[in-house]
Amino acid sequence: MAHGIETDNKRYKHLRRDDEKWLFEDLYAIKNTIRKYIARLQYHDENETDTRVKQAHKKTMTIDRMIAIILLGIFGSLALLTGIFLIIKGNYVVGVMLGVFGTTFVIAFVLYEKYR
Repeated sequence: MAHGIETDNKRYKHLRRDDEKWLFEDLYAIKNTIRKYIARLQYHDENETDTRVKQAHKKTMTIDRMIAIILLGIFGSLALLTGIFLIIKGNYVVGVMLGVFGTTFVIAFVLYEKYR
Protein backbone atom coordinates (compact mmCIF):
# COMPACT_ATOMS: atom_id res chain seq x y z
CA MET A 1 0.00 0.00 0.00
CA ALA A 2 0.92 3.66 -0.22
CA HIS A 3 2.90 3.21 -3.41
CA GLY A 4 2.86 6.90 -4.28
CA ILE A 5 4.36 8.16 -1.05
CA GLU A 6 7.84 6.96 -1.98
CA THR A 7 7.82 8.87 -5.27
CA ASP A 8 7.99 12.32 -3.59
CA ASN A 9 5.35 13.76 -5.97
CA LYS A 10 7.27 12.62 -9.07
CA ARG A 11 5.40 11.15 -11.99
CA TYR A 12 6.47 7.90 -13.52
CA LYS A 13 5.86 8.39 -17.22
CA HIS A 14 6.49 4.79 -18.17
CA LEU A 15 3.71 3.68 -15.77
CA ARG A 16 1.51 6.71 -16.49
CA ARG A 17 0.60 6.99 -12.82
CA ASP A 18 1.11 9.77 -10.33
CA ASP A 19 0.91 9.96 -6.55
CA GLU A 20 -2.76 10.87 -6.44
CA LYS A 21 -3.82 7.82 -8.40
CA TRP A 22 -1.74 5.51 -6.15
CA LEU A 23 -3.22 7.18 -3.06
CA PHE A 24 -6.80 6.89 -4.32
CA GLU A 25 -6.29 3.20 -5.15
CA ASP A 26 -4.91 2.58 -1.67
CA LEU A 27 -7.76 4.45 0.02
CA TYR A 28 -10.31 2.55 -2.07
CA ALA A 29 -8.75 -0.77 -1.03
CA ILE A 30 -8.81 0.29 2.63
CA LYS A 31 -12.45 1.34 2.32
CA ASN A 32 -13.44 -2.03 0.83
CA THR A 33 -11.57 -3.90 3.55
CA ILE A 34 -13.33 -1.91 6.27
CA ARG A 35 -16.73 -2.47 4.65
CA LYS A 36 -16.17 -6.23 4.56
CA TYR A 37 -15.00 -6.22 8.18
CA ILE A 38 -18.05 -4.23 9.37
CA ALA A 39 -20.41 -6.46 7.40
CA ARG A 40 -18.86 -9.52 9.04
CA LEU A 41 -19.29 -8.03 12.54
CA GLN A 42 -22.98 -7.19 12.25
CA TYR A 43 -25.24 -9.35 14.38
CA HIS A 44 -28.29 -11.09 13.00
CA ASP A 45 -29.80 -12.61 16.13
CA GLU A 46 -30.55 -10.73 19.36
CA ASN A 47 -29.71 -13.73 21.56
CA GLU A 48 -26.37 -14.03 19.81
CA THR A 49 -25.79 -10.32 20.44
CA ASP A 50 -26.41 -10.73 24.17
CA THR A 51 -23.97 -13.63 24.47
CA ARG A 52 -21.25 -11.76 22.57
CA VAL A 53 -21.67 -8.67 24.74
CA LYS A 54 -21.46 -10.77 27.90
CA GLN A 55 -18.32 -12.51 26.62
CA ALA A 56 -16.69 -9.17 25.79
CA HIS A 57 -17.22 -7.85 29.32
CA LYS A 58 -15.77 -10.95 30.95
CA LYS A 59 -12.33 -10.21 32.41
CA THR A 60 -9.68 -12.80 31.85
CA MET A 61 -6.55 -13.37 33.89
CA THR A 62 -3.67 -12.82 31.48
CA ILE A 63 -0.12 -14.06 31.90
CA ASP A 64 1.32 -10.57 32.43
CA ARG A 65 -1.22 -9.89 35.17
CA MET A 66 -0.38 -13.14 36.94
CA ILE A 67 3.33 -12.34 36.76
CA ALA A 68 2.66 -8.85 38.10
CA ILE A 69 0.63 -10.22 41.01
CA ILE A 70 3.26 -12.80 41.90
CA LEU A 71 6.36 -10.71 41.34
CA LEU A 72 5.27 -7.22 42.26
CA GLY A 73 2.48 -7.92 44.70
CA ILE A 74 3.56 -10.93 46.71
CA PHE A 75 7.34 -10.57 46.43
CA GLY A 76 7.16 -6.83 47.04
CA SER A 77 4.98 -7.24 50.12
CA LEU A 78 7.26 -9.93 51.54
CA ALA A 79 10.35 -7.83 50.88
CA LEU A 80 8.75 -4.79 52.53
CA LEU A 81 7.66 -6.74 55.62
CA THR A 82 11.06 -8.45 55.90
CA GLY A 83 12.79 -5.08 55.56
CA ILE A 84 10.66 -3.57 58.31
CA PHE A 85 11.30 -6.61 60.55
CA LEU A 86 15.07 -6.39 59.97
CA ILE A 87 15.09 -2.66 60.73
CA ILE A 88 13.27 -3.33 64.00
CA LYS A 89 15.78 -6.08 64.85
CA GLY A 90 18.72 -3.73 64.22
CA ASN A 91 20.10 -4.98 60.87
CA TYR A 92 19.87 -1.62 59.14
CA VAL A 93 21.90 -2.33 55.96
CA VAL A 94 19.84 -5.26 54.69
CA GLY A 95 16.62 -3.97 56.25
CA VAL A 96 16.74 -0.60 54.53
CA MET A 97 17.60 -2.16 51.16
CA LEU A 98 14.75 -4.67 51.41
CA GLY A 99 12.40 -1.93 52.58
CA VAL A 100 13.24 0.26 49.57
CA PHE A 101 12.90 -2.64 47.11
CA GLY A 102 9.65 -3.79 48.70
CA THR A 103 8.19 -0.29 48.69
CA THR A 104 9.15 0.16 45.04
CA PHE A 105 7.57 -3.15 44.04
CA VAL A 106 4.36 -2.47 45.96
CA ILE A 107 4.03 1.01 44.43
CA ALA A 108 4.68 -0.45 40.96
CA PHE A 109 2.00 -3.09 41.56
CA VAL A 110 -0.56 -0.52 42.71
CA LEU A 111 0.13 1.70 39.70
CA TYR A 112 0.00 -1.28 37.34
CA GLU A 113 -3.42 -2.31 38.64
CA LYS A 114 -4.74 1.25 38.60
CA TYR A 115 -3.64 2.19 35.06
CA ARG A 116 -4.07 -1.21 33.42
